[in-house]
Amino acid sequence: MSKYKRCPTCNHEASGGLFGGAYIKLHKCKDKGHVFCEECKNGDSCPKCGSDDIRWNDDEAYTDK
Repeated sequence: MSKYKRCPTCNHEASGGLFGGAYIKLHKCKDKGHVFCEECKNGDSCPKCGSDDIRWNDDEAYTDK
């Protein structure tokens, strides 16, 4: 299970899922290790360092609502 409850870069939280289990896909920059979601990504680049060497759908942030 993921250690994330929300995006560590922009704090976007998964919503939906009547009985919990909603999630958002998290991506990871291979150069610096930054983790980010679709809401804060910079096109196809890392929003923190601008690297385009990305591991897409690396993890998921689950809500426990």
